[in-house]
Amino acid sequence: MAAIEELQLLNHVLNVKEWGVVEDAGITEDYFQVYKDTFEYVKNFKKNKGFLPTIETVMNKFEMFELVELENIDHVVQAVREDFLYREFKPILVSASETFAKKETTAAIQQLQMEAGRFLKSIGLSGQGYSYIENAQERLDTYDKIHGRAQDEIIGMTTGFKPLDLATNGLEYTDGAVDYFLVFAPTNMGKTLISSFMMSAAWNSTLDDDYPAYFALEQRASEIAHHWDNTLAKVSRLALTRGTLSNEKRDAYAEFIDRLKQKKKDMVIYDLKSNGGKPFMLDEIRRILEREGHNRWTLDQLSKLRLTSRDSGDLRQRLFDVSAGVRDLILDTGKPAIVVAQANRDALKRVKKDTTENVDAGDIGETFAIVQDASKGISIVKVSDNTFRILVIKNRENASGQSFLVRYDFDSGIVSILDDSIQEQYF
Repeated sequence: MAAIEELQLLNHVLNVKEWGVVEDAGITEDYFQVYKDTFEYVKNFKKNKGFLPTIETVMNKFEMFELVELENIDHVVQAVREDFLYREFKPILVSASETFAKKETTAAIQQLQMEAGRFLKSIGLSGQGYSYIENAQERLDTYDKIHGRAQDEIIGMTTGFKPLDLATNGLEYTDGAVDYFLVFAPTNMGKTLISSFMMSAAWNSTLDDDYPAYFALEQRASEIAHHWDNTLAKVSRLALTRGTLSNEKRDAYAEFIDRLKQKKKDMVIYDLKSNGGKPFMLDEIRRILEREGHNRWTLDQLSKLRLTSRDSGDLRQRLFDVSAGVRDLILDTGKPAIVVAQANRDALKRVKKDTTENVDAGDIGETFAIVQDASKGISIVKVSDNTFRILVIKNRENASGQSFLVRYDFDSGIVSILDDSIQEQYF
């Protein structure tokens, strides 16, 4: 306990009338254990009157306060800071050591890494500000890496839809541009269908090091896998679940499975069953992404995610906090994500009444902060049983408002874009 250093610091401030030493070091009342009330009194006195009290005033106010000899002020400030950091970081080490004692070494390392990162952020030591001039050459070097690309060549991973790629530059994952890609619509409008297709289309056209994760917080893992079989193997979605494939189609499906087993890369689905039947918490998703080495992920859907095991109360505030947490996770890890969210009931009523109506950013549901957190976003309206209209509602640093129709043939597994400007596009 740095009681003497607390007293020495206060003595210095009052004797030489130097409040700046406190502000420059970022010291607050939380740094004081013994003389916290005295510090708060001095701080409020300075705030209200514009100058510091005399040392005699403080001594008359607080019986415990006394005059002490001053050591080097830099050493005193450092001692006060170190005592605070020790108190704050000790519980993190204790918790990680308890996990380690259970012989869960990897989990303990990940826990310590994650909590230490948060701790550094909380005390303002996670990084320095960005210098416009010092980073100028780096910006030029970054641009030179992409210089000379064709107008229709995208930087990120494909979304599976050419008009969407051209509008948004795909799912980006480079330094300074790691996407929170929002996919939202009213209920039963094809959110899971479209988001799962976007993930598998990129996987099917990327290099061997692509290893995405799909967090299915509503549907079973096998249901998502059948979506992928439908479009990648080009077999009927309904026949897959009813056992009614023709012999020829069954053999073609078996051949696809054989080819699939030869692939070196994979996609992994995490559903509630894989999490012991419990709702996923954000920290659990972070640990999975880091432990398994996934380079990107899909969250389906946002409202089902929890920050803690005891999340409850106001849904608006919870979604506000969860969305902010997802954004921080994306930026901290550099792993982009497609995030599925629900539009409000008014939007559902409107598009059911008139399918030409759009769902826009104002229909996001419980909190508009979700749209603000996203770097890119689309809405979906189901126009008919197998046709969907996609609208770009958020496109940071680029234009939004583009829309196109997608036809999803559930029997053949063919997904096509109905757009006269680029003809039909098949996958």
